Amino acid sequence: MKFSIITPTYNSEKYLTETIESVLSQKGDFEIEYIIIDGGSTDKTIEIIKKYSEKYPIKWISEKDNGMYSAINKGFSIATGDIFAWINSDDIYLPNAFQTISKTIKKYPEIDWLKGTTLISNEKLNTIKKSPCYIYNQKWIEKGIYGRNAYFIHQDSVFWTKELWNKVSKIDDKLKLAGDYDLWIKFAKLSSLWSINKPISRFRKRMNQLSKNMKDYRKEQKEISSEQKDLLTFKIKLFFWLKTKLPTIFEPIFIFKYKLLFWDRNKYYINIENNEPIKRKVNSYIAK
Repeated sequence: MKFSIITPTYNSEKYLTETIESVLSQKGDFEIEYIIIDGGSTDKTIEIIKKYSEKYPIKWISEKDNGMYSAINKGFSIATGDIFAWINSDDIYLPNAFQTISKTIKKYPEIDWLKGTTLISNEKLNTIKKSPCYIYNQKWIEKGIYGRNAYFIHQDSVFWTKELWNKVSKIDDKLKLAGDYDLWIKFAKLSSLWSINKPISRFRKRMNQLSKNMKDYRKEQKEISSEQKDLLTFKIKLFFWLKTKLPTIFEPIFIFKYKLLFWDRNKYYINIENNEPIKRKVNSYIAK
């Protein structure tokens, strides 16, 4: 199995070394194809890339582009691996992340895309929050519910097959912020997202990052979403809106209400037991 990992960069000198190290340090029964696509940086980004490319077979390009998603599409257009993902130049993969993904896909070859959990960190990579192992409904993703009305699908811990990518072609590179949201909706039209109950990556919260621009992100989401004004969508939106407004002491009530409204008895997630991926039946809307 070969992983093709893309990192889009532009003036990324501050954190890029940590990102590169987190990719190249992955060990296991797999190959890594690492591709860095730079948008014409003017700081020390290129020096850092060159330093690593002298020691490791990193593919890289540095030229002006149309933004992050243009760079990501360019990277995947030359990727030759079996499993695709991208990691931004201020985030990192955790040790054994690729081994977990590799073992899971080998054991369950019907999986086209899957997501581990994310550690939300501060600028110094100290953990602020541990993201739960959420379970994602395929139709809800397709409707654009997640990331707008329900919890997010954190991009940094998502992996998918080359075959699935080839079916959707690319991310809409006119987008500047919500390209991952666009991609998830396209994937969901073809396949279900599986969840792995294990931390895979760290998302770094820092000053001036693109993900803080929620106003424009929401605007792009609205343009992308195929959300319909039906009764189910209304119930979903109301449920998650109330969940954010009421205290956490009401969590058991929300789980009960969730089961009444949306329960799918056929949902499964992947739990890691003794370093082996094991399929487990969901016992709530969050796997615990």
